[in-house]
Amino acid sequence: MSALRLISVLGLGVGLTLTACGDDDDSDAGTATADGGAEQTISVESSDALKFEPDHLDATAGVIHIVHDNSGSTVHTFVLDGQDFKLTDDDEGDIDLASGDYVFYCDVPGHRAAGMEGTRTVSP
Repeated sequence: MSALRLISVLGLGVGLTLTACGDDDDSDAGTATADGGAEQTISVESSDALKFEPDHLDATAGVIHIVHDNSGSTVHTFVLDGQDFKLTDDDEGDIDLASGDYVFYCDVPGHRAAGMEGTRTVSP
């Protein structure tokens, strides 16, 4: 599984692009939500090296579909600080985020303290 995906999103006849920092350029198509808004998809990978790839994610405000893949054998989570959002190994889910900076981390005891966290920037 790649550490990064470039996702092309189409909604309301307008093309949007969501990118995450990294060196891979795999792509998948996004889908439109029931209310007509664009649904963005972004992938993040956790590993037994106690890190996320990528460790910085960019998106635009609105519904974001997050795919969390675990490439290791140890259980890892993906938690957005200050939000009621948590994914476990090889899990995915949707969250509606306003613009701002968010911290994500693994809440398995000792993992965040070992540096398993990153940032997400959501622009208007």
